[in-house]
Amino acid sequence: MATQINKRDLPWVAFIAVSFVVGIAVSWERWGNPLVDCGREMNQPLRLVRGEMLYSEVRHIYGPLSPYFNAALYRVFGPSLGVLYADGILTAIVILALVYWLSRRLMGRAASTAATLSVMWLCAFKQAGNYVLPYSYAALHGCALGLATLALLVRFVELRGEEQTPAREDLDRRVAASLSRRAAASLVAAGATAGLATLAKTEMGLAALCAGVIAVVLSGYPSSRRASISGVIFITPAALLVLGVYGYIGALVGWRTLAEESLLFLRHLPPDLVYFNKRVSGFDQPLQSIIQMFGAAARLAALAVTIGAVSLLFTRRRKGPAPARVSIADLSVSDAGRASTGQIWLLLAASILVFVLIPFAGSLAWETGPYLAMPLLLLGLLGLEFARHRKQISNGVINTRTIVLLTVSVYALASLARVILRVRSGGAYSSYLLPASVIIFTYAWAHPFADLFRESSTRSLARNIAVGLILADAVLTAGLLSYRYRDKNTYLLKTDRGTMITVPDLGQSMDEAIHFIKRETTVGEPVAVMPEGSSLDFFTDRVNPLREEITTPGYLDLEGEQRAINQLKQSNTRFVLVTNRPTSEFGPKVFGQDYCQVLMQWIEQNFEECAIFGPDHDPNLQIGDKTFFIRAYRKRNASPGAQASLPAGSHAALNLPRSRQGYLRSQDARDLNPRRRLKVS
Repeated sequence: MATQINKRDLPWVAFIAVSFVVGIAVSWERWGNPLVDCGREMNQPLRLVRGEMLYSEVRHIYGPLSPYFNAALYRVFGPSLGVLYADGILTAIVILALVYWLSRRLMGRAASTAATLSVMWLCAFKQAGNYVLPYSYAALHGCALGLATLALLVRFVELRGEEQTPAREDLDRRVAASLSRRAAASLVAAGATAGLATLAKTEMGLAALCAGVIAVVLSGYPSSRRASISGVIFITPAALLVLGVYGYIGALVGWRTLAEESLLFLRHLPPDLVYFNKRVSGFDQPLQSIIQMFGAAARLAALAVTIGAVSLLFTRRRKGPAPARVSIADLSVSDAGRASTGQIWLLLAASILVFVLIPFAGSLAWETGPYLAMPLLLLGLLGLEFARHRKQISNGVINTRTIVLLTVSVYALASLARVILRVRSGGAYSSYLLPASVIIFTYAWAHPFADLFRESSTRSLARNIAVGLILADAVLTAGLLSYRYRDKNTYLLKTDRGTMITVPDLGQSMDEAIHFIKRETTVGEPVAVMPEGSSLDFFTDRVNPLREEITTPGYLDLEGEQRAINQLKQSNTRFVLVTNRPTSEFGPKVFGQDYCQVLMQWIEQNFEECAIFGPDHDPNLQIGDKTFFIRAYRKRNASPGAQASLPAGSHAALNLPRSRQGYLRSQDARDLNPRRRLKVS
């Protein structure tokens, strides 16, 4: 059912566009978290604009494409949140357009719209991991480039299929040559975008390369020579881009810095990052993860039986010969029409019971998202389609649609490699890994599942119910996200470089810290923020004196801590800010206690506490407490300057124990304006 987009798609595309505009409106300026990861995405490109070198002077753990791309945008338009927002919005539009285009190669308009809306609200506008201000632009750009590679590969497969169609055997040479050139051009472009995806985020480029290998092998079969030539055409631009860029950077910064300290090639991973990756992938508790995966698959099966039973009950003819009796044990989908009405009702009741009870079975903390079972679904679909492809080849038939489906499925499975045992619909990472899986998930309901029924009316109803449920889920998710954006993100954080609307405790803390930095330091002065929060440097036009934008567990070993200390000394940094950011996802939780003890001990010996920012100005708050706050430290015996002070309302700081007293004093409430915790409609 290969399809082409035409004028009849316009109403569906318009509906998608309206939904996107609504999503932008309800989430306006509420996209980012100014503390976790986003500070790196804001400040890193600015450091490159100022002349620092990625990987050596600015530590980076992903490919170089995104920071240099955003640095180029900063040079043209100036450093601001608006530039980053525009990048995210335009890239989101590209991703959604590619999802719809790819979906239409496999499905009808309604199902393609359902898949696109699912990606929109499950991924693009999800609060944790949205596309507008993502945790990593490398992941966002890698996702877009990977899908672009997939679309170009699909186009290559379609053009190659036109060449090999029997009806085309008598084509004149010019037409045949034109098809061949267009196919080769698509393949070269696919190789280039796969290389760019690798330069954005390595694992996303690898998924694109896997899809390319499958596409050229299946399209070239049975001619190994033809497949080899296509493979060279695809791999060459990707290899030239990746090897050329990394070769150039390696020559500048040194191969050890590039290969080991960047973690690009997963070498010498610190234990904390290994722990984190195991949690993300599900390998921290593999047996439990596998059981949960099969539990999710059982729920999907129960849902399929429910939809099938409802479809049979509604489409069964009220008059006519009674169906032949068949036992439940011997019942198959193709024989479902022979089941009695009572048997179908029994199946319906049993399937609903299974669907409802599985999440509460046993003592496991069951994941209830449907995509948890996606690896099993993809493996099953790949097995069936490979068997079908072999049968088609043995019959002398080349089915382009089967090759397209296999290519998209391989890409979807390879994209999930990092989260293979725990494919959650929540979390920051799934937003960039799921789009192809959402396409295949929707396709599985709209075709393989619905096509199991012999009666066209039953088949049509089953398809409509399944697609309708996916659409309903997208609408429900849209409503929930819209409410959460408006309910939770209410603090207007207005800075010289743009506006964010964030959660109140974080917003107030950042706002007070920004006012403090602007009052106590000068433009371009070094201000260190640890373990995360270098957005403060971006907002205030100050400089991060450290090589690292993030110092969460795994980034600084003992040698790294000593290097950070030396950088603080050499830059004559007068102020260090420590954010109360718990990091339990890495294992060690508290900065200065569970990790970076040497660095924190040096800070306490050479700096004195001078301010605390947040909704609670209790000076006795400790890093690791539940209350969020930011503590400022001033270098002892620093050159005279403006006197540091706490925000209004923090008079209790004057009662500090002598061992912790700095030169704390209160100040007028108008200075730091704590009343800016306004409710934004």
